[in-house]
Amino acid sequence: MNYLRRTVIALALALMLIATPALTALAQDDGVGLGCNGLSDSDCTLLQDATLATEALASYSIPAWTVNAYFSAEQETVFVEASGSATIALPEEIVLLRDTFASVETVTPDTLHAFLLQLDANSIQRMLDDLLVAFTVDQFALAAPGEALTAYGAVLYKDRAFYLNLPAPSGENAWFSQPVTLTNADLDEIDEALAELRDAVLEPDIDEAFDAAGGMLVMQQEINALMQRHLTTTRLADDTLDGQPAAVFSSTFNAKDLLSDPDLATTFLAVLENFTAQDPEMEPIEINEAQLQLLLTAVNLLIPEGSLTVNQWVGLDDGYLQRITLDGTLNIDPSLLMPGEETAPEPVVFDLSGAFDLADFNAVSPDDVAVPADYYPAEMLDEFLVGTPEQVEQVLAVGDAVPGSFSLDGSTHIYALPLEAGQTVVLSLESDHYPYLSVYNPDAFLVETHSIFGGEPLAFTADADGVHFVTVEGFSELDYTLTVIEAEG
Repeated sequence: MNYLRRTVIALALALMLIATPALTALAQDDGVGLGCNGLSDSDCTLLQDATLATEALASYSIPAWTVNAYFSAEQETVFVEASGSATIALPEEIVLLRDTFASVETVTPDTLHAFLLQLDANSIQRMLDDLLVAFTVDQFALAAPGEALTAYGAVLYKDRAFYLNLPAPSGENAWFSQPVTLTNADLDEIDEALAELRDAVLEPDIDEAFDAAGGMLVMQQEINALMQRHLTTTRLADDTLDGQPAAVFSSTFNAKDLLSDPDLATTFLAVLENFTAQDPEMEPIEINEAQLQLLLTAVNLLIPEGSLTVNQWVGLDDGYLQRITLDGTLNIDPSLLMPGEETAPEPVVFDLSGAFDLADFNAVSPDDVAVPADYYPAEMLDEFLVGTPEQVEQVLAVGDAVPGSFSLDGSTHIYALPLEAGQTVVLSLESDHYPYLSVYNPDAFLVETHSIFGGEPLAFTADADGVHFVTVEGFSELDYTLTVIEAEG
């Protein structure tokens, strides 16, 4: 039952982390709010109030989100596009704990102990009862060298049960479910783990950990102050979202400007020295400021472009963030350090963009999200073939002899095999190594698995009409030939 203890610890830490952004947003730098460089005092207050109000929500929905990523290196490109929606509703007890913890100005062992006193097995069980998290991927598309696929899926937690929606090579998705069941013994162990945690935070040596955390916080503040110089926010023209007027703010962070900052080497070196001072076992930093400055200059030369822009729409009626978009780019060109070289490496380009709409502020109920009517128990996940139609190598027919090969890191090849109920075929896999052969029914569940180590082929009889799936799996570099033969009557 160690996983229960880890669950309790993770829950406590998660609640602490939920409060952290709110505390960070309250930080001030020379009278200017964090992320407000370039804004008037009134606009800074408007943006920060909206951020804090959104972070304090008990429930909300994301009617639409999109993420696009592009990566290019060594004349190969990878493009990922995804979109979907999400819904979150936190139980009242989690909200109360979060808000209580967020109101603490300084976290000490005593405040953490008081926080843990508010948790017990029954309260955690109630939180699990009322928690709602739904995340849906309506579309996922990947384009890479030699590979292109599309898929969709979902993750849902409701009524103390997990639900997972996964794609199959047939093009049909399947739901799986796993209830979260806590026995009396489990509840007792949770209470014991919480008692141990409460005792642990009052141990004398815990003060050292908090001192180290305080030192890390100071270092974070120093870095934030430096980055603040290169983070500029402006208010754009107002917009209208769903009939509500919205103030639009655009924040841009310029990485090249940061790398050119003459104070970066001094600040970074001080952070490194403070970090090593927290751990006596760490070796001292053997680099001086001039050497570090030279290194940062070289890195700056390698980056023709590096920036991140975040736009935020603030509802002027309700005071919440209505939409968030981001656009980031990082270009690395090693050839800039090797002018005139004929074989200079190609530039590396990474672009990322995303958009997230927010709605239904404090107006989401678990009743708004339905659980799937039909699903398989999670125990069957190990027998389910996750994949997409694009991953099917080809459609097999009786008499086919298909060659294939795997690269050094291994892989899985999927083949489609149409069969009629009662039809028996013999699958023969020939190779100098030992790949594995598996057969899945039209619902993509495993019905036969076979290793060629014994040298015998696999005879398989279909229980139903439909397209079955045959997989060949290898764990090393190898060649093989897959043959389909009609069994003799």
